[in-house]
Amino acid sequence: MIDRCLPLSYPVHMNETQHFNPARPQENLAIIVAYDRNRLIGKEMHLPWKIPEDLAYFRSKTLGHKILMGKRTYFSLGKPLDQRTNLILSSDEDLFVPGCIMCRSIPEALEHIGDDTCFIIGGAAIFRQFLPLVGKLHITRIEYEFEGDTWFPEYDPGEWNCLYFEQMTTKDGYHISFNEYIRVAR
Repeated sequence: MIDRCLPLSYPVHMNETQHFNPARPQENLAIIVAYDRNRLIGKEMHLPWKIPEDLAYFRSKTLGHKILMGKRTYFSLGKPLDQRTNLILSSDEDLFVPGCIMCRSIPEALEHIGDDTCFIIGGAAIFRQFLPLVGKLHITRIEYEFEGDTWFPEYDPGEWNCLYFEQMTTKDGYHISFNEYIRVAR
């Protein structure tokens, strides 16, 4: 069982001059996210929790790969993540961040990614736009209900097969699970 999510379609937000067909998910694209029982992912532009075990999992999966984030996620981190190629997706033409590749559209981001493995790390709007495009999900599920203001979008669990599942109790007493899914062929 993946979890208690409901089906929902996900439009890719593009301006009228861009043409992009997300008909086929890309196996090299993966979302990596931690969320609580209610799919909460953020509070005031930060994680609502501090769970070192999840941060270690995130680092082990993304190290040496490309990561893609939105502008607000970048600002919440405050710096590019080391030993990874950092891509920022933002329509803000004035935004330039040393050490990061700036992408102004999804097609431009996909061009920079090419065939390389890339982890989509947030935030909610970026997750929503890339959910139809990714072939993999890496979800840390925290069995607790936190307070916050940002949620991971709903998705159809019937579109995903579980490849890996591991449960643990963190040193701070949180019950978490690491879940890796691959999209079922459409």
